[in-house]
Order: sequence, then C-alpha cells, then structure tokens
Amino acid sequence: MAMLKIEDLSRDVLRNRTYVTIVWKDDPEKQLSLPVPLDCTVDALRAETEKALQALIRELHLQR
Repeated sequence: MAMLKIEDLSRDVLRNRTYVTIVWKDDPEKQLSLPVPLDCTVDALRAETEKALQALIRELHLQR
C-alpha cells in the first residue's frame, strides 16, 4: 500500500474552496490535490483528507 503525506493546504478565497495536496512518500513527483471543506482546520485535516480520498476512490469505481 502506498504511503501518502499531506504536503499543503490551500484556500481559494475567490472561489470559496479549500484544497489539500498529498504526495506519495516513495515518489514525491506523484501529487494529488483534493477538495476539503472550506472551514477545514489543521486538527481535522487528516480525517477530511481521508474522506476526500475515499470519495475519489468511490467515484473512480463507479466510472468503470
């Protein structure tokens, strides 16, 4: 299983969105940016990142 690391949290105030960027620990060239709730706190970041990643996985499975 790939090990991921949270690299960045960005807020787009013009669009009222927040994104978290994760990178693969064994291949930092691989990056993924996912939306998280706008009011996401640092304390909730890991849980919200996991939710966003699971939502992406479900979406990709439905598109098969």
